[in-house]
Amino acid sequence: METLALSLIPCWLWLLWFWFQDWYDREPLRTVLVTFALGALATLPAMLFNAVGVFVLSGVLGANVMSEWLILFLVVGPVEEAMKLWAVVRYAYRRPEFDEPVDGVVYSAAAALGFAAAENVLYLSRFGSEIFIVRGILSNPGHALFAAFWGLALSRAKALPNVGSLRARTIARGWMWAALVHALFDALLSAGHHRLLPNAIVMGIVALLMLAIFAYVEVRTVRHVARSPHRQGTMVLAGLAPCPSCGRVGTVGRACAECGAQIPDTDGRRCPACGTRQRAGVTICLECGASLSPPPSTPVRVREPHLVRRLPDGREEIAFVLDRPVITVGKTLDNHFVIDDPTVSKHHAKFVRHPSGGFVVVDLGSTNGTYVNGQRVRENLLRNGFEIRFGRARFIYRAWESSVSFTEGGSPPSRLDPRPTL
Repeated sequence: METLALSLIPCWLWLLWFWFQDWYDREPLRTVLVTFALGALATLPAMLFNAVGVFVLSGVLGANVMSEWLILFLVVGPVEEAMKLWAVVRYAYRRPEFDEPVDGVVYSAAAALGFAAAENVLYLSRFGSEIFIVRGILSNPGHALFAAFWGLALSRAKALPNVGSLRARTIARGWMWAALVHALFDALLSAGHHRLLPNAIVMGIVALLMLAIFAYVEVRTVRHVARSPHRQGTMVLAGLAPCPSCGRVGTVGRACAECGAQIPDTDGRRCPACGTRQRAGVTICLECGASLSPPPSTPVRVREPHLVRRLPDGREEIAFVLDRPVITVGKTLDNHFVIDDPTVSKHHAKFVRHPSGGFVVVDLGSTNGTYVNGQRVRENLLRNGFEIRFGRARFIYRAWESSVSFTEGGSPPSRLDPRPTL
């Protein structure tokens, strides 16, 4: 009983800390605790895969420090992060409660700390309570911080166009970063265990690594919280924006009533690097200096009905593929089609497949309305080339195969046909 208490208490305390990072719409404790339990169960397949990997690589490489490190980077890190990721994707990722960017950090921490709690039981049963402090201060929060890499990737993936492997590749990159830092952490502890470096130096390096990862995760968590769709209601389309000097909301293009500063208009774009909303016409982010020019694109063909954005240079960029009978639209991540725009409601509209094979767009009582070809509608059967506007976000409906741009880099997703356009 003492072992179980010592195993759970530090993990629950860290879980509460991550849970409280979600300021505006905290996740239901039931969903968090189920994810925690799934993370604990994930230790069973992780132990099996680790044992097989260690057996195979040890037989090939022999038993030495270098083979131990290779096992950490090729087996332990990837396997354990994959099992924790499975625990979230299997349950929380599919739940409607996963509806804002910071939720990826909360649920990844829940699964990771459940995994760590199960590990605590094994380690404390084997080595005794002497390792309680080390596990509670380093290993337990370490699991949560490593998992935050793919937790953040899960949030990004939900907001991306549903074009085949694009979301999967985004999640895979987060998983690889998590596996890398996890293995590096274990390798540093291994170096201390084998006395390759003095323990003081090893612990100093480990502490610096943990602080660096914590800073990375905390900065992005705070940024996601600040941009939470639950922080404030939908911005009404009346030409309003906050003053860049004092923050008071006023009419764009006019002087601020509080301080007299000019309130610039925005064109709805956000910087891809820092997320700051941009003024119309600028090509470089005024906050961080990143380029706002569209990245190089790959010409592709989309076979199914889809929505596109029209770029300033006349190209059409894929926004969303209409690949299911009912598709919800809004700015929270529990929608199928996520639009990051303050004038879009949390649950703005939906697309419903029509018996003719096309789609009907239906407004869900949104603040700023749904427009088809400039006319506000409650529902409307779409035809090829119709312009659809949700708040200030504009798209064009393509009912059949068309040539579009894909600007995420790399090879085109599997849903797209990479034939060159003529």
